[in-house]
Amino acid sequence: MARSVTEIVKASLKTGIDIDDANSRAGKVLNETFNSIMQQDGCQRIHKGIQVENPSILQLHIDWDSIDSHKKFTRQLYYALSEEHMLSILDGPMDVSHANLTVHPLSSSLNPDAASVVEVVGHYFSAGLSDSDKSSFESNLDQFAKVLEDEASGYKGFLGGWVVEELDHPKVEGKAKLWQSLIGWESVDAHMAFRETEAFKSNVHLMRPDSNKALTMHHVRFETI
Repeated sequence: MARSVTEIVKASLKTGIDIDDANSRAGKVLNETFNSIMQQDGCQRIHKGIQVENPSILQLHIDWDSIDSHKKFTRQLYYALSEEHMLSILDGPMDVSHANLTVHPLSSSLNPDAASVVEVVGHYFSAGLSDSDKSSFESNLDQFAKVLEDEASGYKGFLGGWVVEELDHPKVEGKAKLWQSLIGWESVDAHMAFRETEAFKSNVHLMRPDSNKALTMHHVRFETI
């Protein structure tokens, strides 16, 4: 049975672009692009957001019923036209990957509409990470999610999963394997306040095992299209 997948798109917007102005050229380009995507077989929903720390970065999470559904879309003749349309408002190519995200077993479901902000964490490992090390890391996340549930004020939920593609990262020799964590918060301040607590300081090692070669973090305010 095919497994649902989330297409993760990150792209740098051209200077002066305001994607929230529906009447602007950029707003119209995005609206047309989203309409085209939503008409595709297998597309479930689109979450759109801007990175809080870098407002020039657009981030999209597009849920598909399988990676094959997305690949089928990319083989359509009008996909190239849609991509060209998008690139006209971007300052460079789009960074696209796919992740098998699942609701964390010890967490409430994360709905971006219910979370004012989502903490997006990238855990980079060597591509040759063993199955046992993967299982150990996932077990650590079980424990960390329980800490969030019990101790973190303003915490909304936790999604996570392995990215399908092997990626490049300057701190990883050869190819990298990425685990993507999405943690919902009422606000950036709620997340930052939790980082100052003893509960965080005593358990953050669970998110940063020795096998973790690099870590990235930013916040995104998503809305569902």
